[in-house]
Amino acid sequence: MKITVIGAGAIGGVIGAYLARGGCDVILLDVVPEHVELMNKQGLKVVTPETTTIIPVKADTVEHYLKTAKEKLECVLLCVKSQFTTSALEPFLPLMDENTFVISVQNGLCEYEIAKLIGAERTLCGFVNIFADYLEPGVVNYGGKGALAVGELDGSITPRLKELEKHLIGLDRLEISDNVLGYLWGKLGYADILTATALTNETMADVIDNPKYRVMLMNLASEVLEVALLKGAKLIPFDDWDPADSFPREGRDLDKMHQQLDIHVKRLRTYTKVHSGIWRDIAVRHRKAEMRSQLMPVIEMGEALGLKLPLTRLNLDLLDEIQEGKRDFSVANLDILLEENQKYYQ
Repeated sequence: MKITVIGAGAIGGVIGAYLARGGCDVILLDVVPEHVELMNKQGLKVVTPETTTIIPVKADTVEHYLKTAKEKLECVLLCVKSQFTTSALEPFLPLMDENTFVISVQNGLCEYEIAKLIGAERTLCGFVNIFADYLEPGVVNYGGKGALAVGELDGSITPRLKELEKHLIGLDRLEISDNVLGYLWGKLGYADILTATALTNETMADVIDNPKYRVMLMNLASEVLEVALLKGAKLIPFDDWDPADSFPREGRDLDKMHQQLDIHVKRLRTYTKVHSGIWRDIAVRHRKAEMRSQLMPVIEMGEALGLKLPLTRLNLDLLDEIQEGKRDFSVANLDILLEENQKYYQ
């Protein structure tokens, strides 16, 4: 099976490199020529908490590949930021036929956007929770292992999935799942929390470890998860994050919540990636984060169901102000969220 990774940054780079190391027929495509040149010349350097490894990979620029490719695509791993889903995939449509399928290895619910382009029958769900960063051309940081699941949109376990499982060798963790959407919705709740941590220069672990903000952070997650449950999602725990600890709010066991968050913080402190990709996009790479494209659809779904998501909306507004240079990274931003939380969730 020929595997094409579109977007060889943090997630795509790590996954593509480990697939190559495992003997897969895989090519990594990226829009940064220097990154592609170094990957082909010296391999992709993967920095982990334990070691630094250079993994030989085959890479090409998106532009050159589109001009020269002669074969139809088979398995595509789409590993771009959610706001670029359509613009990244559309140029590849002429290289697809009825046998091509695309796996969204992204945050958010990008599967539905992909399905509009190529059809639901050729769209697979992907859930990824590895902690990775693109550091510089030719170098990615694999800061912490996490869950990785692949499945069909309708939840069926198909021969295609079974065959795919044989080819995705080399990955640290892989689950063929009948409920990837349950993972994705659960992670969207957690993403709301990570968005709040990105309002400061504090590490993810330090923010979540602070008892002052814990209930407010879980209320952020619960706004998203309430929408998920009304949409029929069956939420699944992953990597010491259990959606049931945040929602429903009224029945929350605070002792259990704190115990679980303590465990989660302990995990975060083992990672070399200490800030979220959201924070790194703004503070390090000086580009807009993808959170509005992920969370605004959830806000709109909630409003259509008669729900307000005031904390989530404020969270995005504060992040936008930071991106626009109107607000600094500061713990004071968490206090603004805390004040809003007290208005709605006593």
